[in-house]
Amino acid sequence: MKRILVFLIVLFFYASNSYAQTPEKSGEKKSCLDCNKIYITEDIFCPQDGKKLISQTTETDTSKATQEVKAEESQETSESAGDEVFQKVEKYIQSANSLREIQSDYNGALDLYKKALELDPERPSLHWYIAGVYWKLDNHNKALEHLEKCRSLMPQIPKELDEVDDFIAKVAEYLDVSEKRTLARKRINDRRSIMEEALKNFKDKWEEMVLVPAGEFPMGSSEEDFIPEEMPQHTVNLDAYYIDKYEVTNAQYWKFLEYMERTGDHSKCSPSEPLNKNHLPGNPYRGYEYKYYNYPDWPVTRIDWYDAYAYAAWAGKRLPTEAEWEKAARGTDGRRFPWGNVWDIKFCNVGEADHLPITVGSFEEGNSVYGCYDMTGSVSEWCNDWYHPEYYYNSPKKNPKGPLEGTGKRIIKGGSMFAQNVYKLRCAVRMFGEPSDRNKSVGLRCAKDTN
Repeated sequence: MKRILVFLIVLFFYASNSYAQTPEKSGEKKSCLDCNKIYITEDIFCPQDGKKLISQTTETDTSKATQEVKAEESQETSESAGDEVFQKVEKYIQSANSLREIQSDYNGALDLYKKALELDPERPSLHWYIAGVYWKLDNHNKALEHLEKCRSLMPQIPKELDEVDDFIAKVAEYLDVSEKRTLARKRINDRRSIMEEALKNFKDKWEEMVLVPAGEFPMGSSEEDFIPEEMPQHTVNLDAYYIDKYEVTNAQYWKFLEYMERTGDHSKCSPSEPLNKNHLPGNPYRGYEYKYYNYPDWPVTRIDWYDAYAYAAWAGKRLPTEAEWEKAARGTDGRRFPWGNVWDIKFCNVGEADHLPITVGSFEEGNSVYGCYDMTGSVSEWCNDWYHPEYYYNSPKKNPKGPLEGTGKRIIKGGSMFAQNVYKLRCAVRMFGEPSDRNKSVGLRCAKDTN
């Protein structure tokens, strides 16, 4: 009897110990973040509240897993709330658009746009819509306020900015004199900030010049091209000179205008310049003055020959002669295009449907042999010479500078992005304009003597 009792005690001990080490259920220890209960189970979700269970492998792993789940749930909640707000804003906009476009209920539309704006105050299109409604309600100051906000929030894409600036110019016509002055001062300050930042970053680069060594090159076109004003092709010998690597940019020209406005110093301008000459780029259509300086790294355009001459002199340089420009573009081997004899549209800014300028120096593969950018495409450029269609028949072989007598037309070289065919994009092409002409396709680059 005693032996049987001892056997039962030992058996109970091992059974108890085995039970402590072996769970009743297969699986791993898991916990619920909400109710804090611990389970030994293969289940994924808590049987009490349905929340995801977390493995209790180690204290560190548990803490990390807890943080991950909470972050995941927080993100899901945030995304869900964001989607809900977005849907609300879209519904307000759609309803407002309907009131505005179909029923011409501008006050009703304005109320709905404002509700959308409370939920999403940084959406540029909302400020655009509200400006349009205020315009219809003849509240020009509020329209301008929202247009300016729209402009500051939207992506700085040229074509889209131009659309906003056109609207701003339209609204500005209805402001009183003091309000127009306030807007003008704001524009001046905005412009200054843009230009100074660009000059700080790129002035040294834009002012780089390349040396064109002394020597001969073939100028003009041969009989096979049959362009009378470019014939005959003839050999020209030039002294060494420097020429700008890049076309003059809006930012560089702005600095010149700032000097002219501050000093009124026309001492370096052309002696033939008209009295009271204003060197501001031309603005042949409404709103141009608001848009022109949005793009500091674009080539300056809509300047006449007097503007180009004055800028070059102010910069301590001069306009290149026709011969200097052509040699810098085509080198000494008489190539048709700066990069060679075979046309390739990928080498220059030309042929785009909307014909917009872009940052100077964007097509390195289209460089001339001397390293000059944009001598085909981009914009055409003023030269110093007077134009005469038969000048090449009697021009000097050494350093030609154009007709000695004025002809009423100045030379323009380099086919622009607006050229209608490849013939107009050759290095040898000759164009001309009256000194007072301003055109969206014409800018400049400068030259300088070596001594």
